[in-house]
Amino acid sequence: MNINLGKITQITLILLSFILLFYTYYYLPKQNKGSIKVETKEEIKTVEEIKSKNTFKNTEYINTDKEGKKYTTQAKESYILQNEPDLIYLNGVYSFTTLKKDNTLIEIRSKKALVNKKTNETTYENQVVITNKSYKITSNIAKHLSQKNLIVIDGNVVMKDLTDGLSHIVYCDTVEIDTTTNNAVAFMKDKNKKVLAEKYK
Repeated sequence: MNINLGKITQITLILLSFILLFYTYYYLPKQNKGSIKVETKEEIKTVEEIKSKNTFKNTEYINTDKEGKKYTTQAKESYILQNEPDLIYLNGVYSFTTLKKDNTLIEIRSKKALVNKKTNETTYENQVVITNKSYKITSNIAKHLSQKNLIVIDGNVVMKDLTDGLSHIVYCDTVEIDTTTNNAVAFMKDKNKKVLAEKYK
C-alpha cells in the first residue's frame, strides 16, 4: 500500500514539474511580448504621415479667377503633407464669393474639402450645401473650377429653386453654376432620364 502511494506521489511530482516547465518556458513567453511594442505596417505609415503633416487652425485661403475676382475659403482646420505641397486638406469648410452679374453672395459649406493650388480648383465633400438668393443646393460633392468660373455639383443633388418667385425642388444628377452669369443648369447624365421637379409651397 505504501509502495503504491509512493509511486503515485512520484508520478504526480514528475507531472507537476513537467507542467511547471511547460508553463515557464513555453506558455509565458508566448503570452508576454515584453514592453517593446511591435508596430504594424499601417501604424508605421500613420506615424510617418503625422511626422510629415503640417496642421493649422482657423485658416483662410484666397484665390482669384481669370478675371481677378476673389474667392475666399475658410476652414476650422487645414493640413498640408510635405510630399504634396500643392494640396491643402480642409475640415469644417466655408467658402464665399460675390457673383459678377448682380454682386450677390454665393456660399459653399462642407465637412471636408481639398484645395489644389496648382490647378486652382477646390473640391468639396461630405454634406455639401451651396446657397444664393436664387437657390439652395445640397449634394455629396462639388468642385469649383476658378479658371472656368464654374461650380460643378454631383451626387444626390437636390436644388430648391427660388428664381423669379418660383418655389420648387429639383432632383437631378448634376448642376452647373456659372459664377459670372449666375446661370444654374440642372441635368441628368443619362439622356434617357429626365430632371424631376416638384413644388414645395
